[in-house]
Amino acid sequence: METFDKRLQRFQNNSPVEFIETILNSIYNFYIPELQMAADNKQSQLLILGLHSIIETISENVFLKKGVEGFKFYLENFVDIIEDGGRFSEIADELNDWRNIVAHQYISKLGHSFGCDYTISVGYQVENGIIILNPKLFFDQFKSAFSTEGRTKKRLWDYKKIIASDKIEEAKTKFLAKFENR
Repeated sequence: METFDKRLQRFQNNSPVEFIETILNSIYNFYIPELQMAADNKQSQLLILGLHSIIETISENVFLKKGVEGFKFYLENFVDIIEDGGRFSEIADELNDWRNIVAHQYISKLGHSFGCDYTISVGYQVENGIIILNPKLFFDQFKSAFSTEGRTKKRLWDYKKIIASDKIEEAKTKFLAKFENR
């Protein structure tokens, strides 16, 4: 295993590509397989928490977009598809709120307006004001941004087409400041 000092040196002495692709590769190789098991076993809360964690990690550290703004940006660029029920950015606020409930409260009023159903044929639908999410389809769309195949608009590996070179240097500086101090 790479030591902290070796990794820090590697990040400091190389282009921003080094830290960005380390994050993306690590997520793809280690985190996504765990989320795949959660999806296969219909562990909705774990899936929601894991997806949100990855989305916020990439949005904040690579694209310099925080909070709900970063979450929605990521969904629009790497998860959404054209078909109805596949544009998760349309319910970004609700998904973000639901993640907060799962992570910090568990039971709330929101739980009566949000549910999961693995049998619906779309990523989500709204019935009588209740958002019904298919966590497996949400995960599948999310995961496709990491591969060369899939239905999403963009691939994460094409991040250089989305972020300007001066912003990519800023991202490296901000990431290193956090990495060194946490």
